[in-house]
Amino acid sequence: MDKILIQTTWGPTDPTRAGLACTCAVMSEAEGLDVVMFFFHDAVFLANKKMYPKVIPIGPPPVSGSIDYLIDQNVKIYVCRPCYEFRGLSPDDLIPTAELKGMEFFVELAKERKVISF
Repeated sequence: MDKILIQTTWGPTDPTRAGLACTCAVMSEAEGLDVVMFFFHDAVFLANKKMYPKVIPIGPPPVSGSIDYLIDQNVKIYVCRPCYEFRGLSPDDLIPTAELKGMEFFVELAKERKVISF
C-alpha cells in the first residue's frame, strides 16, 4: 500500500485551498492509500473541533464533511504544536484523530512517504 503525507498551511483565511487538501486526503484514503495529514500555520484551525465546521470553501465539498470522513476512517492528522499554541488554541479542542507534533516529526514522516503539499 502506498503511503502519502498531505501537508497544508491553508485554513480559514483561504477555505477553498484548505478544502482541496482535505478533499485530496478523502479521495486518497477512499482509493486505499495509507494517508496521514500534517497541518501547519493557518491549517491548525482545521484540527480544532470548534473551528473546522466554520470553514466553508467555494467549490469543493465542505471541509466539515471531509474532516468528519477522515475522523470516521481514523486517518491520523498531525498538528504543528508551536502553530497551534501560538494561536491560543486548547489541546482539549483537538479532533479525535489529531495529535500535536513538531517539525522533527514531520521530517521523519516525509522520509517514509510521498509528500503532497498544499
